Amino acid sequence: MRRNRIETYYHRKRIIKKDSEGSTSEEYGAASSISGESWPASGKVQAQQYGQRLNYIRNVRINGKYVSHPDDKGNVHFILEDGTDIQELDGIHLYTVKDQKPDYKIIAIKPYRFLTLEVERI
Repeated sequence: MRRNRIETYYHRKRIIKKDSEGSTSEEYGAASSISGESWPASGKVQAQQYGQRLNYIRNVRINGKYVSHPDDKGNVHFILEDGTDIQELDGIHLYTVKDQKPDYKIIAIKPYRFLTLEVERI
């Protein structure tokens, strides 16, 4: 990663809440900072995969080491060195401040040398 491209983003854990009638709603937990770089989605594979949604997709490469850890439900958690736990459908702030709702959600996680996320505008 090039140092001049690295920015600070904020990750928020997705929390599913149920009300007294059994309806579910989605909320986000406290913001934790992560550093990385982002760029717009492009290329033949992503164009075929996302089609019309391609303009709303970005790639985010996270700086630092991580460990993947599956839970008992089969969901994979990616845990960064600082303890940040990242999963698909969590929220991430690319262009908003950490006090607001996240402006993107994680739709795919690629466990390459650097953890690479595909995020979609909410």
